[in-house]
Amino acid sequence: MGGFGMAVSPDLLYPPIELAHVASFLEDSGHQVTIHDADAVGLDADGVLERILADDPDMVCLDSSSTSLDQDLALAGRVKQGSRALVAMLGSQVTYCPDEVFAEGKIDAVVRGEPEATVLALADRVTAGTSLEGLEGISHAQADGTVMHEVERAKINDLDALPIPARHLLDNQAYHFPGIKGTVTTVKSSRGCPLDCSFCGYTLAQGLRFRFRSPEHVLKELDDLYVNHGLRHVVFRDPIFTTRKDRVQAICDGIIERGWKDLIWQCETAVKTLNETLLKRMAEAGCKHISLGIESGNAEIQRKHCGNKLSDLDQAADVFRICREVGIETRAFCMIGFPEETPAMADETIALVDRLDPDQVQFCAVTAYPGTPLYKMLRGTREFDIASMTGYGALEGNEFMSAKDIEKKISEAYRSFYGRPKRLLRELKTPGRLVGRVLRYFTLFKRRA
Repeated sequence: MGGFGMAVSPDLLYPPIELAHVASFLEDSGHQVTIHDADAVGLDADGVLERILADDPDMVCLDSSSTSLDQDLALAGRVKQGSRALVAMLGSQVTYCPDEVFAEGKIDAVVRGEPEATVLALADRVTAGTSLEGLEGISHAQADGTVMHEVERAKINDLDALPIPARHLLDNQAYHFPGIKGTVTTVKSSRGCPLDCSFCGYTLAQGLRFRFRSPEHVLKELDDLYVNHGLRHVVFRDPIFTTRKDRVQAICDGIIERGWKDLIWQCETAVKTLNETLLKRMAEAGCKHISLGIESGNAEIQRKHCGNKLSDLDQAADVFRICREVGIETRAFCMIGFPEETPAMADETIALVDRLDPDQVQFCAVTAYPGTPLYKMLRGTREFDIASMTGYGALEGNEFMSAKDIEKKISEAYRSFYGRPKRLLRELKTPGRLVGRVLRYFTLFKRRA
Protein backbone atom coordinates (compact mmCIF):
# COMPACT_ATOMS: atom_id res chain seq x y z
CA MET A 1 0.00 0.00 0.00
CA GLY A 2 2.72 2.42 -0.98
CA GLY A 3 4.65 1.92 2.25
CA PHE A 4 1.70 2.17 4.62
CA GLY A 5 1.44 -1.58 4.98
CA MET A 6 -1.50 -3.90 5.44
CA ALA A 7 -2.30 -7.03 7.41
CA VAL A 8 -1.04 -10.09 5.54
CA SER A 9 -0.70 -13.80 6.09
CA PRO A 10 2.43 -14.99 7.95
CA ASP A 11 3.13 -16.97 4.77
CA LEU A 12 4.18 -13.67 3.17
CA LEU A 13 7.43 -12.11 4.36
CA TYR A 14 9.28 -9.63 2.17
CA PRO A 15 12.78 -8.33 2.96
CA PRO A 16 12.94 -4.77 4.32
CA ILE A 17 14.25 -3.54 0.97
CA GLU A 18 13.77 0.12 1.95
CA LEU A 19 16.25 -0.33 4.80
CA ALA A 20 18.62 -2.22 2.51
CA HIS A 21 18.62 0.73 0.08
CA VAL A 22 19.28 3.14 2.94
CA ALA A 23 22.03 0.89 4.34
CA SER A 24 23.94 0.74 1.05
CA PHE A 25 23.79 4.55 0.81
CA LEU A 26 25.22 4.82 4.34
CA GLU A 27 27.93 2.21 3.77
CA ASP A 28 29.10 3.94 0.60
CA SER A 29 29.68 7.05 2.73
CA GLY A 30 31.72 5.20 5.34
CA HIS A 31 29.12 4.52 8.03
CA GLN A 32 28.95 1.14 9.77
CA VAL A 33 25.46 -0.34 9.46
CA THR A 34 23.51 -3.29 10.83
CA ILE A 35 19.98 -4.32 9.84
CA HIS A 36 17.86 -6.18 12.38
CA ASP A 37 14.76 -7.77 10.84
CA ALA A 38 12.95 -9.29 13.80
CA ASP A 39 10.31 -11.08 11.71
CA ALA A 40 12.92 -12.80 9.56
CA VAL A 41 14.75 -14.34 12.52
CA GLY A 42 11.74 -14.89 14.77
CA LEU A 43 12.59 -12.35 17.45
CA ASP A 44 10.01 -10.75 19.73
CA ALA A 45 10.35 -7.17 20.96
CA ASP A 46 12.62 -8.17 23.85
CA GLY A 47 14.88 -10.15 21.55
CA VAL A 48 15.37 -7.45 18.95
CA LEU A 49 15.83 -4.81 21.65
CA GLU A 50 18.65 -6.87 23.13
CA ARG A 51 20.38 -7.07 19.76
CA ILE A 52 19.99 -3.36 19.06
CA LEU A 53 21.39 -2.35 22.44
CA ALA A 54 24.29 -4.80 22.04
CA ASP A 55 25.39 -2.79 18.98
CA ASP A 56 25.74 0.34 21.15
CA PRO A 57 24.55 2.41 18.17
CA ASP A 58 24.85 6.16 17.64
CA MET A 59 21.60 6.17 15.64
CA VAL A 60 18.70 3.75 15.24
CA CYS A 61 16.27 4.15 12.34
CA LEU A 62 13.12 2.03 12.31
CA ASP A 63 10.98 1.32 9.28
CA SER A 64 7.29 1.17 10.11
CA SER A 65 3.82 0.44 8.77
CA SER A 66 0.30 1.46 9.69
CA THR A 67 -0.65 -1.92 11.10
CA SER A 68 2.48 -2.19 13.25
CA LEU A 69 2.88 1.46 14.29
CA ASP A 70 1.90 0.95 17.92
CA GLN A 71 4.44 -1.86 18.40
CA ASP A 72 7.09 0.07 16.47
CA LEU A 73 6.68 3.13 18.67
CA ALA A 74 6.82 0.98 21.79
CA LEU A 75 10.11 -0.51 20.61
CA ALA A 76 11.46 2.93 19.70
CA GLY A 77 10.69 4.18 23.19
CA ARG A 78 12.56 1.27 24.76
CA VAL A 79 15.56 1.86 22.49
CA LYS A 80 15.56 5.55 23.40
CA GLN A 81 15.32 4.73 27.10
CA GLY A 82 18.04 2.09 27.05
CA SER A 83 20.67 3.68 24.81
CA ARG A 84 22.41 6.92 23.89
CA ALA A 85 21.23 6.60 20.28
CA LEU A 86 19.25 9.16 18.35
CA VAL A 87 16.05 7.31 17.42
CA ALA A 88 14.44 8.01 14.05
CA MET A 89 11.60 6.46 12.12
CA LEU A 90 10.76 6.32 8.42
CA GLY A 91 7.72 5.20 6.47
CA SER A 92 4.74 6.70 4.70
CA GLN A 93 2.45 6.83 7.72
CA VAL A 94 4.96 8.68 9.93
CA THR A 95 5.67 11.04 7.05
CA TYR A 96 2.06 12.18 7.00
CA CYS A 97 1.20 12.18 10.69
CA PRO A 98 4.49 13.12 12.40
CA ASP A 99 2.91 15.16 15.21
CA GLU A 100 1.02 12.07 16.43
CA VAL A 101 4.20 10.01 16.30
CA PHE A 102 6.05 12.48 18.52
CA ALA A 103 3.20 12.74 21.04
CA GLU A 104 4.64 10.23 23.54
CA GLY A 105 8.28 11.31 23.25
CA LYS A 106 9.50 7.95 21.97
CA ILE A 107 11.44 9.15 18.93
CA ASP A 108 13.74 12.06 18.09
CA ALA A 109 13.19 12.44 14.35
CA VAL A 110 10.93 11.40 11.48
CA VAL A 111 12.42 10.88 8.03
CA ARG A 112 9.83 12.15 5.59
CA GLY A 113 9.46 10.96 2.02
CA GLU A 114 12.27 9.33 0.05
CA PRO A 115 14.70 8.19 2.77
CA GLU A 116 18.20 7.53 1.40
CA ALA A 117 19.71 11.02 1.21
CA THR A 118 17.87 12.21 4.32
CA VAL A 119 19.02 9.31 6.51
CA LEU A 120 22.59 9.83 5.32
CA ALA A 121 22.42 13.53 6.16
CA LEU A 122 20.96 12.65 9.56
CA ALA A 123 23.72 10.12 10.24
CA ASP A 124 26.34 12.69 9.27
CA ARG A 125 24.84 15.18 11.75
CA VAL A 126 24.82 12.55 14.51
CA THR A 127 28.44 11.60 13.79
CA ALA A 128 29.51 15.25 13.87
CA GLY A 129 27.42 15.94 16.98
CA THR A 130 25.71 18.92 15.36
CA SER A 131 22.14 20.20 15.56
CA LEU A 132 19.35 18.79 13.40
CA GLU A 133 18.02 22.25 12.60
CA GLY A 134 17.79 23.00 8.88
CA LEU A 135 18.20 19.36 7.85
CA GLU A 136 15.95 18.91 4.81
CA GLY A 137 13.37 16.14 4.86
CA ILE A 138 12.99 15.59 8.60
CA SER A 139 10.68 16.52 11.44
CA HIS A 140 12.28 16.56 14.88
CA ALA A 141 11.36 17.13 18.49
CA GLN A 142 12.83 20.14 20.22
CA ALA A 143 13.78 20.42 23.87
CA ASP A 144 10.45 21.99 24.83
CA GLY A 145 8.49 19.20 23.11
CA THR A 146 7.45 21.18 20.05
CA VAL A 147 7.91 19.57 16.64
CA MET A 148 9.95 21.32 13.95
CA HIS A 149 9.11 20.41 10.35
CA GLU A 150 12.07 21.16 8.13
CA VAL A 151 11.63 21.87 4.42
CA GLU A 152 11.07 19.01 1.99
CA ARG A 153 14.06 17.33 0.38
CA ALA A 154 14.05 17.11 -3.41
CA LYS A 155 13.47 13.70 -4.97
CA ILE A 156 16.46 11.80 -6.30
CA ASN A 157 16.53 12.43 -10.05
CA ASP A 158 19.20 9.93 -11.11
CA LEU A 159 18.23 6.58 -9.61
CA ASP A 160 21.20 4.95 -11.34
CA ALA A 161 23.40 6.91 -8.92
CA LEU A 162 22.04 4.81 -6.06
CA PRO A 163 24.08 1.79 -4.98
CA ILE A 164 22.30 -1.54 -5.15
CA PRO A 165 20.62 -2.63 -1.88
CA ALA A 166 22.82 -4.04 0.89
CA ARG A 167 21.54 -7.61 0.73
CA HIS A 168 24.69 -8.79 2.51
CA LEU A 169 23.13 -7.35 5.69
CA LEU A 170 19.99 -9.51 5.36
CA ASP A 171 19.25 -13.16 5.99
CA ASN A 172 18.16 -13.60 2.39
CA GLN A 173 16.99 -17.17 2.88
CA ALA A 174 14.34 -16.09 5.39
CA TYR A 175 11.88 -14.46 2.97
CA HIS A 176 8.95 -16.25 1.42
CA PHE A 177 5.75 -15.82 -0.55
CA PRO A 178 2.53 -17.92 -0.37
CA GLY A 179 2.50 -20.77 -2.87
CA ILE A 180 6.14 -20.34 -3.91
CA LYS A 181 8.78 -22.90 -3.04
CA GLY A 182 12.05 -21.46 -1.86
CA THR A 183 13.06 -17.95 -0.95
CA VAL A 184 12.07 -14.64 -2.53
CA THR A 185 13.49 -11.16 -2.70
CA THR A 186 12.16 -7.82 -3.91
CA VAL A 187 13.47 -5.23 -6.36
CA LYS A 188 12.38 -1.60 -6.77
CA SER A 189 13.31 -0.68 -10.32
CA SER A 190 11.36 2.59 -10.55
CA ARG A 191 9.61 5.17 -8.41
CA GLY A 192 6.60 7.39 -8.86
CA CYS A 193 3.30 6.91 -10.66
CA PRO A 194 1.49 9.44 -12.89
CA LEU A 195 -1.95 7.89 -12.37
CA ASP A 196 -2.56 9.58 -8.98
CA CYS A 197 -5.30 7.25 -7.70
CA SER A 198 -7.11 8.81 -4.75
CA PHE A 199 -6.36 5.94 -2.35
CA CYS A 200 -2.75 5.17 -3.25
CA GLY A 201 0.18 5.89 -0.96
CA TYR A 202 2.96 5.27 -3.48
CA THR A 203 2.95 8.82 -4.82
CA LEU A 204 3.23 10.40 -1.36
CA ALA A 205 6.86 9.42 -0.90
CA GLN A 206 7.76 8.77 -4.53
CA GLY A 207 5.89 11.55 -6.34
CA LEU A 208 3.77 11.64 -9.48
CA ARG A 209 6.72 11.81 -11.84
CA PHE A 210 7.81 8.41 -13.11
CA ARG A 211 11.53 7.96 -12.37
CA PHE A 212 13.24 4.79 -13.40
CA ARG A 213 16.49 2.94 -13.16
CA SER A 214 18.06 2.03 -16.49
CA PRO A 215 17.88 -1.59 -17.64
CA GLU A 216 21.64 -1.87 -17.07
CA HIS A 217 21.31 -0.73 -13.45
CA VAL A 218 18.43 -3.12 -12.77
CA LEU A 219 20.38 -5.98 -14.35
CA LYS A 220 23.35 -5.11 -12.12
CA GLU A 221 21.13 -5.71 -9.09
CA LEU A 222 19.78 -8.93 -10.60
CA ASP A 223 23.40 -10.05 -11.15
CA ASP A 224 24.09 -9.45 -7.45
CA LEU A 225 21.07 -11.30 -6.12
CA TYR A 226 21.43 -14.18 -8.61
CA VAL A 227 25.19 -14.73 -8.52
CA ASN A 228 26.23 -13.50 -5.07
CA HIS A 229 23.19 -14.51 -3.03
CA GLY A 230 21.81 -17.47 -4.98
CA LEU A 231 18.31 -15.98 -5.18
CA ARG A 232 16.00 -17.25 -7.89
CA HIS A 233 12.64 -15.59 -7.27
CA VAL A 234 12.15 -11.84 -7.60
CA VAL A 235 9.10 -9.69 -6.86
CA PHE A 236 9.34 -6.29 -8.54
CA ARG A 237 7.76 -3.75 -6.17
CA ASP A 238 7.31 -0.87 -8.63
CA PRO A 239 3.90 0.86 -8.51
CA ILE A 240 3.44 0.33 -12.29
CA PHE A 241 6.30 -1.86 -13.50
CA THR A 242 5.50 -1.65 -17.23
CA THR A 243 5.07 2.14 -17.47
CA ARG A 244 7.95 2.16 -19.97
CA LYS A 245 7.54 -0.87 -22.25
CA ASP A 246 10.94 -0.40 -23.92
CA ARG A 247 12.68 -0.46 -20.52
CA VAL A 248 10.96 -3.70 -19.49
CA GLN A 249 11.74 -5.20 -22.89
CA ALA A 250 15.43 -4.40 -22.36
CA ILE A 251 15.40 -5.93 -18.88
CA CYS A 252 13.82 -9.08 -20.32
CA ASP A 253 16.43 -9.17 -23.09
CA GLY A 254 19.20 -8.96 -20.50
CA ILE A 255 17.77 -11.83 -18.45
CA ILE A 256 17.45 -14.00 -21.55
CA GLU A 257 20.98 -13.15 -22.75
CA ARG A 258 22.35 -14.23 -19.37
CA GLY A 259 20.70 -17.62 -19.73
CA TRP A 260 18.93 -17.42 -16.37
CA LYS A 261 16.24 -19.95 -17.18
CA ASP A 262 15.70 -20.67 -13.48
CA LEU A 263 15.08 -17.01 -12.55
CA ILE A 264 11.37 -16.55 -11.82
CA TRP A 265 9.85 -13.13 -11.29
CA GLN A 266 6.60 -11.26 -10.87
CA CYS A 267 5.42 -7.67 -10.86
CA GLU A 268 2.52 -5.30 -10.27
CA THR A 269 1.23 -3.09 -13.06
CA ALA A 270 -1.79 -1.65 -14.86
CA VAL A 271 -3.73 -3.35 -17.63
CA LYS A 272 -3.40 -0.43 -20.05
CA THR A 273 0.41 -0.58 -19.96
CA LEU A 274 0.50 -4.13 -21.38
CA ASN A 275 0.21 -5.64 -24.84
CA GLU A 276 0.66 -9.06 -26.39
CA THR A 277 4.22 -8.46 -27.62
CA LEU A 278 5.46 -7.36 -24.21
CA LEU A 279 3.65 -10.13 -22.35
CA LYS A 280 5.19 -12.80 -24.57
CA ARG A 281 8.68 -11.39 -23.97
CA MET A 282 8.08 -11.16 -20.23
CA ALA A 283 7.00 -14.81 -20.18
CA GLU A 284 10.12 -15.82 -22.12
CA ALA A 285 12.25 -13.98 -19.54
CA GLY A 286 10.75 -15.85 -16.57
CA CYS A 287 7.73 -13.76 -15.56
CA LYS A 288 5.28 -16.17 -13.92
CA HIS A 289 2.85 -13.82 -12.21
CA ILE A 290 1.41 -10.32 -12.68
CA SER A 291 -0.76 -8.49 -10.14
CA LEU A 292 -3.06 -6.05 -11.89
CA GLY A 293 -4.86 -3.08 -10.39
CA ILE A 294 -8.52 -3.46 -11.30
CA GLU A 295 -9.94 -1.66 -8.26
CA SER A 296 -13.50 -1.08 -9.55
CA GLY A 297 -15.71 -2.21 -12.39
CA ASN A 298 -17.72 1.01 -12.26
CA ALA A 299 -16.76 3.65 -14.84
CA GLU A 300 -17.55 6.63 -12.58
CA ILE A 301 -15.38 5.33 -9.76
CA GLN A 302 -12.61 4.47 -12.23
CA ARG A 303 -12.51 8.07 -13.46
CA LYS A 304 -12.74 9.71 -10.04
CA HIS A 305 -10.58 7.45 -7.89
CA CYS A 306 -8.59 4.96 -9.97
CA GLY A 307 -6.65 6.98 -12.53
CA ASN A 308 -9.00 5.68 -15.23
CA LYS A 309 -6.60 2.78 -15.66
CA LEU A 310 -9.39 0.45 -16.80
CA SER A 311 -11.19 2.48 -19.47
CA ASP A 312 -11.27 -0.37 -22.03
CA LEU A 313 -12.78 -3.53 -20.54
CA ASP A 314 -12.30 -5.51 -23.75
CA GLN A 315 -8.58 -4.73 -23.67
CA ALA A 316 -8.50 -5.80 -20.03
CA ALA A 317 -10.13 -9.12 -20.92
CA ASP A 318 -7.55 -9.59 -23.71
CA VAL A 319 -4.68 -9.00 -21.27
CA PHE A 320 -5.94 -11.66 -18.85
CA ARG A 321 -6.54 -14.05 -21.76
CA ILE A 322 -3.05 -13.53 -23.20
CA CYS A 323 -1.48 -14.03 -19.78
CA ARG A 324 -3.19 -17.43 -19.54
CA GLU A 325 -2.00 -18.35 -23.03
CA VAL A 326 1.66 -17.48 -22.37
CA GLY A 327 1.73 -19.06 -18.90
CA ILE A 328 1.64 -15.98 -16.66
CA GLU A 329 -0.57 -16.30 -13.58
CA THR A 330 -2.68 -13.25 -12.75
CA ARG A 331 -4.05 -11.61 -9.62
CA ALA A 332 -6.68 -8.87 -9.70
CA PHE A 333 -6.51 -6.20 -6.99
CA CYS A 334 -10.03 -4.92 -6.24
CA MET A 335 -11.51 -2.50 -3.72
CA ILE A 336 -14.96 -1.99 -2.25
CA GLY A 337 -16.25 0.97 -0.23
CA PHE A 338 -15.45 4.10 -2.23
CA PRO A 339 -17.28 7.21 -0.96
CA GLU A 340 -19.94 7.23 -3.70
CA GLU A 341 -20.14 3.46 -4.09
CA THR A 342 -23.51 1.74 -3.93
CA PRO A 343 -24.03 -2.02 -3.56
CA ALA A 344 -24.90 -2.09 -7.28
CA MET A 345 -21.57 -0.44 -8.15
CA ALA A 346 -19.74 -3.02 -6.05
CA ASP A 347 -21.62 -5.73 -7.92
CA GLU A 348 -20.16 -4.32 -11.16
CA THR A 349 -16.70 -4.99 -9.75
CA ILE A 350 -17.65 -8.53 -8.79
CA ALA A 351 -19.13 -9.15 -12.25
CA LEU A 352 -16.04 -7.74 -13.98
CA VAL A 353 -13.71 -9.99 -12.01
CA ASP A 354 -15.85 -12.97 -12.96
CA ARG A 355 -15.47 -11.94 -16.60
CA LEU A 356 -11.70 -11.40 -16.40
CA ASP A 357 -11.28 -14.70 -14.53
CA PRO A 358 -7.85 -14.07 -12.96
CA ASP A 359 -6.05 -16.91 -11.23
CA GLN A 360 -6.30 -15.06 -7.92
CA VAL A 361 -8.25 -12.09 -6.64
CA GLN A 362 -7.82 -9.75 -3.68
CA PHE A 363 -10.73 -7.66 -2.43
CA CYS A 364 -9.79 -4.90 0.01
CA ALA A 365 -11.80 -2.30 1.87
CA VAL A 366 -11.15 1.20 0.59
CA THR A 367 -8.81 2.75 3.16
CA ALA A 368 -8.04 6.46 3.51
CA TYR A 369 -4.33 6.40 4.35
CA PRO A 370 -2.99 9.70 5.73
CA GLY A 371 -1.86 12.16 3.08
CA THR A 372 -3.74 10.56 0.19
CA PRO A 373 -6.36 12.56 -1.76
CA LEU A 374 -8.98 10.19 -0.34
CA TYR A 375 -7.89 10.96 3.22
CA LYS A 376 -8.20 14.68 2.60
CA MET A 377 -11.60 14.12 1.00
CA LEU A 378 -13.01 12.07 3.88
CA ARG A 379 -11.31 13.29 7.01
CA GLY A 380 -13.00 16.61 7.71
CA THR A 381 -13.03 16.88 11.48
CA ARG A 382 -12.80 13.12 12.00
CA GLU A 383 -9.80 11.23 13.29
CA PHE A 384 -8.88 7.81 11.93
CA ASP A 385 -7.16 5.12 13.98
CA ILE A 386 -4.02 4.46 11.97
CA ALA A 387 -3.36 1.11 13.65
CA SER A 388 -6.74 -0.17 12.42
CA MET A 389 -5.79 0.35 8.77
CA THR A 390 -5.38 -3.31 7.90
CA GLY A 391 -6.54 -3.00 4.30
CA TYR A 392 -9.35 -5.50 4.91
CA GLY A 393 -11.46 -4.11 7.72
CA ALA A 394 -13.58 -1.14 6.67
CA LEU A 395 -12.86 1.94 8.81
CA GLU A 396 -16.26 3.46 8.14
CA GLY A 397 -19.14 3.29 5.72
CA ASN A 398 -20.55 5.75 3.22
CA GLU A 399 -24.07 7.02 2.62
CA PHE A 400 -25.01 3.76 0.87
CA MET A 401 -23.18 1.08 2.89
CA SER A 402 -22.13 0.81 6.52
CA ALA A 403 -18.69 -0.55 7.44
CA LYS A 404 -20.31 -3.93 8.13
CA ASP A 405 -22.09 -3.78 4.78
CA ILE A 406 -18.75 -3.21 3.03
CA GLU A 407 -17.16 -6.14 4.81
CA LYS A 408 -20.15 -8.32 3.97
CA LYS A 409 -19.86 -7.29 0.32
CA ILE A 410 -16.16 -8.25 0.36
CA SER A 411 -17.08 -11.66 1.77
CA GLU A 412 -19.78 -11.99 -0.88
CA ALA A 413 -17.25 -11.09 -3.58
CA TYR A 414 -14.86 -13.84 -2.48
CA ARG A 415 -17.65 -16.39 -2.31
CA SER A 416 -18.90 -15.38 -5.74
CA PHE A 417 -15.46 -15.67 -7.32
CA TYR A 418 -14.15 -18.84 -5.71
CA GLY A 419 -17.56 -20.52 -5.44
CA ARG A 420 -18.07 -20.90 -9.19
CA PRO A 421 -17.94 -24.56 -10.28
CA LYS A 422 -15.12 -24.06 -12.81
CA ARG A 423 -13.11 -22.13 -10.23
CA LEU A 424 -13.60 -24.81 -7.57
CA LEU A 425 -12.39 -27.45 -10.00
CA ARG A 426 -9.29 -25.38 -10.75
CA GLU A 427 -8.62 -24.77 -7.05
CA LEU A 428 -8.90 -28.46 -6.20
CA LYS A 429 -5.86 -29.09 -8.38
CA THR A 430 -3.77 -27.30 -5.71
CA PRO A 431 -5.42 -28.30 -2.42
CA GLY A 432 -2.68 -26.83 -0.26
CA ARG A 433 -3.19 -23.37 -1.69
CA LEU A 434 -6.96 -23.75 -1.42
CA VAL A 435 -6.68 -24.51 2.30
CA GLY A 436 -4.52 -21.43 2.77
CA ARG A 437 -7.07 -19.22 1.02
CA VAL A 438 -9.92 -20.60 3.10
CA LEU A 439 -8.00 -19.90 6.31
CA ARG A 440 -7.18 -16.35 5.19
CA TYR A 441 -10.83 -15.77 4.28
CA PHE A 442 -11.99 -16.61 7.80
CA THR A 443 -9.43 -14.22 9.38
CA LEU A 444 -9.96 -11.28 7.01
CA PHE A 445 -11.82 -9.08 9.46
CA LYS A 446 -10.26 -10.18 12.71
CA ARG A 447 -9.88 -7.04 14.78
CA ARG A 448 -6.63 -6.04 16.40
CA ALA A 449 -6.45 -6.39 20.15
